[in-house]
Amino acid sequence: MEQRTHSIAYQWYVVGLLLLVFILSYFDRYILTLIIEPIKQSLHLSDFQVGLLLGPAFSLFNVLMGIPLGWYADRASRKWILIAGIVFWCAMTTASGFATSFAVLLLLRLGLGLGEAVVSPCSVSMISDYFDRPRRGRAISVYMAGPYLGAGLAFLVGGNLVGWLTTMGHKHFLGLGEFEMWQMAFFLVGIPGFVFAGLMLTVREPAHSERISDTGQPRINAFRYILARWRGFGALFIGATCNFAMSTLTFWNVPLFQRVWGWDIATIGTVTGLFYFTAGPIGTAIAVWMTRHFLKRHADAAMRVLLLGLVIGVPMSALYPVMPTAQLAVAAMFVAFVGKSIATAGGPSALSLVTPGDIRSQSVAIFNTVITLVGPLLGPPIIGWATDYSGDPKSIGMVLSIFVVCVGIPSILFVILGLKHYRRALVELEATLDVPDPLAGSPATA
Repeated sequence: MEQRTHSIAYQWYVVGLLLLVFILSYFDRYILTLIIEPIKQSLHLSDFQVGLLLGPAFSLFNVLMGIPLGWYADRASRKWILIAGIVFWCAMTTASGFATSFAVLLLLRLGLGLGEAVVSPCSVSMISDYFDRPRRGRAISVYMAGPYLGAGLAFLVGGNLVGWLTTMGHKHFLGLGEFEMWQMAFFLVGIPGFVFAGLMLTVREPAHSERISDTGQPRINAFRYILARWRGFGALFIGATCNFAMSTLTFWNVPLFQRVWGWDIATIGTVTGLFYFTAGPIGTAIAVWMTRHFLKRHADAAMRVLLLGLVIGVPMSALYPVMPTAQLAVAAMFVAFVGKSIATAGGPSALSLVTPGDIRSQSVAIFNTVITLVGPLLGPPIIGWATDYSGDPKSIGMVLSIFVVCVGIPSILFVILGLKHYRRALVELEATLDVPDPLAGSPATA
C-alpha cells in the first residue's frame, strides 16, 4: 500500500505539520474573542453586531462550504487545496487589520470560515492514506489535539499578546499609517500562517487508498453510503455531537464562575486556557494508549475510545457546575476536559476506519457539519433560555448540570447500542478492501 513507501519519521512529520496547521486555524479563529471590546469601541458596534462576528460570520461559510470542498478533495490534490485554504484564511485574518467598518470585517470573517473549511477534511484524509489501519487511530488522535492546543494558545499566548499590544498603544506598520492594538493583533497572528503554507510544499500528496470504486474516479455517493449504514454511523455521529455539545459549555464558564463563586474574568480565562492547553495533550495521550490497548481485542477500538471519553466527560461535566466550592468545580472541570479531549480524538479516528477512501474527505466534512450545527444548537440557546426562565441568574449551575444529564446519558446509551452496527459496517468495508483482520496478529507499532 502507498503508506509503506514513506518512512515512519516522514509520516509523523506530516502529522506534526498538519497538527500545527490545525492549531493555527483555531488560534486565528479564537483571537477575535480577546480583542472584541476594542473592536466594538473602535468601529462603534452594537452587541448584536458583535454576536454576528463571533458566531455566524465564521460558521456560515465554514458549514456551507465544508461538504462541497470535501467532495472536491476526494477528486483532487488535498495538499494544494489545503495550501490554498491556508493562504486564503491567513489573508483574511491579516486583511482584518485594515477593516474600517462592520461590513468589511463581517465579510473577512466569512472568508476566514471558508478558508478553514478545508482543514479537517483534507488533513484527516491525507493522514488516513499515510498510515495503515492499525496505526491510523493513533495518528489521527494526535492530530485531533489541535482544537485544544489552538484554543489554549489563543487564551494564553493570545491574551499576553493583546496585553503587550495594549501597553504599546497605536503603532505605525510598514509605512501604511497608524494602527490600533486590535489591528496589530490581526497582523501578528495572520502573517505567520503564510510560512505554514510554504512548509506544506514539503508534503507529498499520498495516493487515495482503500477505494471501492471500479475506476479511478469516485462513483459512490457519501450521503447514500452513510444512510445505508445509518445505525453504525448514527451512533458515531450522536456520540461526537454530544461531545461537541459538552464542549460548548465552556462558553458559560465566565458567567458560571462569576455568578456562583465570584471569580473575575481574568482568572476564569487563565484557568480555561490552561485547561485547554493541558487537558488536550493528556486526553490525546490517553486516547492513543487506549486505542493500542483496545486493538488487542476489539476491531472497533476507535469507537470504544469515543465511548470512554463520553463516560468520563459526561458525569464530570454534570458535576462541576454544581460543586459546593470553586476548587472542587475546577478539579471536576479538568477531568471533564480530559474526557472530552479523549472523545474528540476517538470520533474522527472511528470515522476514518469505516469510510472508504473514495468519500473520506466528504465524510469528514459531513461529520463536521452535523456536529457543528447540532452541537451548538443543543447547547448555548437552550441553556440561556432555561436560565432566563428560572428567574435566578445563579441557577445557571443547576441548568448546566441538568442539560448535561439529559443529553449525555441517552447519547452514551445510543453509542453502546450502536457498537455492534458500527462493527458490522467496519467488517463490511474491510471485506470489500480485503484487509486482514487486525486481531489476527500484533498491531503495528510506530
